[in-house]
Amino acid sequence: MQKMLIGGHLVGADEWLEVLNPYTGEPVDHVARGGATHVDQAVALARHGAEKMRELSLSQRASILKHVAGLIRQERQSLATLLTLETGKLIGESRIEVERAAMVFDLAAEACHHPRATQFPPESFTDGASRFGFWAREPMGVVASILAFNLPLAHAAQKTAPAIAAGNAIILKPSTEAPLTVLRLGLLLYRAGMPPEALSILTGRGEEVGHALAAHPLIQAITFTGSREVGLSLPVQAGAKRIEMELDTIGALVAAETADPEHAAEIIACCGFMMAGQSPTSIQHVWAHVRIFDALRDALLKRVAELRCGDPMDEQTSLPPLIHPRALERVERWVQEAMQQGAKPIAGAKAEPPFYLPSVLLETPAHSKLYNEAVFGPVVLLHVYESPAELLQQINRFAIGLRIAVYTRDIAEAFELARHARALSVHVNDSPALPIDPVIRGDMQEHHMCFEDMLERIERLSQTKYIGFGRMALF
Repeated sequence: MQKMLIGGHLVGADEWLEVLNPYTGEPVDHVARGGATHVDQAVALARHGAEKMRELSLSQRASILKHVAGLIRQERQSLATLLTLETGKLIGESRIEVERAAMVFDLAAEACHHPRATQFPPESFTDGASRFGFWAREPMGVVASILAFNLPLAHAAQKTAPAIAAGNAIILKPSTEAPLTVLRLGLLLYRAGMPPEALSILTGRGEEVGHALAAHPLIQAITFTGSREVGLSLPVQAGAKRIEMELDTIGALVAAETADPEHAAEIIACCGFMMAGQSPTSIQHVWAHVRIFDALRDALLKRVAELRCGDPMDEQTSLPPLIHPRALERVERWVQEAMQQGAKPIAGAKAEPPFYLPSVLLETPAHSKLYNEAVFGPVVLLHVYESPAELLQQINRFAIGLRIAVYTRDIAEAFELARHARALSVHVNDSPALPIDPVIRGDMQEHHMCFEDMLERIERLSQTKYIGFGRMALF
């Protein structure tokens, strides 16, 4: 029975929620079912914690961040095992996620040593010759983060590390399906020296805890990772708060006429079915030029046939289960609907609980839900195209954000697609499954892959203050 972490205290609840192993269906553990009262407790303590965080120097914040990165690496095997037990992802994928989380804390620690202040030149104004000023950055106060199930530890790190570096208190709300690794991270942060009042982790249902966090008047900012449906409703609840959202995206691959069909098939098999397709970078759409379409299809089917469903703790397993039966039912329903509308399956297209078999479909109608939305399952849709203009027309009709890999030996074609494809990212002769994590704020996208972008993320979780000096009398 895992209690919530509220300002350094272990807090239970009247009800408890099961955390199920997606592979066995058996409970891994139970967590407290938090509610609005617990949100109020966490926010009250976080306000005191925010004052303590504000007083910490950048060097002290960096020390906490560096320490927790080291603790994560010390416990990499137990964290990876726990990740696999609660999410069902392959143990190898879990190890990668653990290292990615540690790396994020390292980047935030390094960023603490490079703060940026911007000079403001009042002398550019008519009456400003005697003035001097600059923009400084201060913590926002209390930041709340709502997480998804698919990358619980990595996303917790991406939300927590810049918030700490900026000097904020933070409240995390992990997903109902995968809260255990996030709770373990909270304990590591306490061990690393995080002021207890400045960190809370609230478990429970999104419609109870998540909604209460979004609506709470004393929370200054909300960061969210999850479905587009939920994310688009957040501003209504959150009002004037600063909001950053990472919503559903779709991975895609273009195999141009000059692409190597065997290599493209290898990338599709890897990125289309990793995490059972439960990643925003999983390849769902593939456009292949008519001259290589047959070769690509055959090479892909050969690789799909080699995928092995099984225990995600087994190093030989290559396809994990979906997170829960509801997800399995949704994927099956979308595929069946698309087939009724004319899609033709050439691999899989059926459930074998707790797995959905790796699936490849042809001629999926452009009006189907499976075509237009992120399926979050091991399903790849193959399309044929004849010209770049036809391809761009198909790509640019999507309302959802795309991450596109383009495989070609024609540099002019690569530039043409990169320039004109409306997408979050375009990866030429590379996988779309890079951890660049787009954070969408209204009509703005930003990518976070390196140190400079960590600085930007920290700055977005802080607020500017103008400090100016006028003419002083000389004595």
